[in-house]
Amino acid sequence: MRRGLWIVALLVVILGGIAIGVGAYNAGVSHGLAQTGHAVEVVRDSGWGFFPFGLFLFPLFFFLIFGIARAAFWGRRWSGPGHEGWGPKGRSSEGRAMFEDWHRRQHDQASGDHPGAGGEPASV
Repeated sequence: MRRGLWIVALLVVILGGIAIGVGAYNAGVSHGLAQTGHAVEVVRDSGWGFFPFGLFLFPLFFFLIFGIARAAFWGRRWSGPGHEGWGPKGRSSEGRAMFEDWHRRQHDQASGDHPGAGGEPASV
């Protein structure tokens, strides 16, 4: 039921966006038709204005919107104070013991029958 509600809400938002777009397009067409009989004045811009900043601000706007949506729907990414990070066996004592056991086994395995990576050959 909850997923169906989100789908309906998404469809309403999409249809609202389409309606706004169609209305804006029709308003622009009617405004353009009204202006066809008037004299046209050409204005030349001699400076850059805010052109370089728009290249950076436009993508940052989308990152901000998607970041807010992510935070609203999926919550925080990092755990808060009092919670262990990295999942159930992350930085806890059990996870650390598992890591140290694995590390010890790796060193035991490396010092077994295998020749070393450097130094003198084993048959000397």
